[in-house]
Order: sequence, then C-alpha cells, then structure tokens
Amino acid sequence: MAQLSTECKRHLEDALDADDAQEKDFHIRQVIQASGMGDVADEYRRVTNH
Repeated sequence: MAQLSTECKRHLEDALDADDAQEKDFHIRQVIQASGMGDVADEYRRVTNH
C-alpha cells in the first residue's frame, strides 16, 4: 500500500480537528481525490444516490 503524502496527512488531521461536518467532508474528499480514489467515490455516490 502506498504511503500518504504530507498534504494528505494534513487534510486527515484537519478533518479530525474540524467540528463542522462539511469541513470534515472537504478534507476527506481532498485525500480521496489526491490518492486517485475519486472514481470509487463517484461510483459510491451514483449507487447510493448521494
């Protein structure tokens, strides 16, 4: 498994520190996109209608 970049780790830490759900979501989505998992997230939204 590949290691996360420093930027991704920072986003995950920011997500843990955030109180606002939308801010948490933003940081997690940044990590998903940066790690190349954006297609998986898009497919999940398509299947679950989210």
